[in-house]
Amino acid sequence: MYLHDKKISVVVSDFDGTIIKPGMLAPKERFFTNIERLMEHGIPFVAASGRQYANLRRILSPIADKIDFIAENGCLVVHNNEIIHKSVIPWKVERELLNDLTAHKEGHIAISGADTLYILNKSEWFVDLMKNKVKNNVTVVDSLNDIHDDIIKTSILWTAGIPKEPETWFHNKYDSLLAVANGGNGWLDFNPLGSSKGTALRVLADCIGISTSEMIAFGDNENDIAMLKEVGISYAVDTALPHVKEVCDYVCADVDDVLEEMLGNV
Repeated sequence: MYLHDKKISVVVSDFDGTIIKPGMLAPKERFFTNIERLMEHGIPFVAASGRQYANLRRILSPIADKIDFIAENGCLVVHNNEIIHKSVIPWKVERELLNDLTAHKEGHIAISGADTLYILNKSEWFVDLMKNKVKNNVTVVDSLNDIHDDIIKTSILWTAGIPKEPETWFHNKYDSLLAVANGGNGWLDFNPLGSSKGTALRVLADCIGISTSEMIAFGDNENDIAMLKEVGISYAVDTALPHVKEVCDYVCADVDDVLEEMLGNV
């Protein structure tokens, strides 16, 4: 399949802000129809998100057993329903990070293992949001000492948006220790150093035996940049951050418009 005179073998997309717009809880039916049609033509789909793997499977349940996943900003790669890659934050770094994050009383902290999201037992509202609204697998703990798991991502949510001063402070302190990125919607994400959706795509490409240059990717936020730079054709949605649009080849109003253009070229 070709688009803009380039061969496309795999379609990759972010979800929050890209496929799932503000106010939406799941993709439109149109999206599922287009992905099914692409797969009928031999074009696999990869869901690449900062979300939890279990959560992604829930929102993509109609196609979940047929697609591959890059979850937790690239820390978890799933091919043919099996985990083929996992990146882990060192415990020493995680403890220091959590000490710094808990100083921000207005923020809500989420700590990701491969199978569950750990939340400190401080806010019933946040637990309800993550468990019942976002529909993550959630484990509530009283302290970090109650977690006996590999930590693959840690995030803090500011409901009014990420304050500029703390964001700069965390970048200055942790950029040499962790991959720090704006995850959108008030989330600041911390992943193992070197991990990204881009490095995860390379892992997946090696596994399935194709080049990332034969992939097309869609995104909207800072945590998508490495992925968008990695592929042969990159699209930002028109609501993307300005510096995300700058790294992309094209801008679109709706991912489905581009998918249907691809399908029209068959």
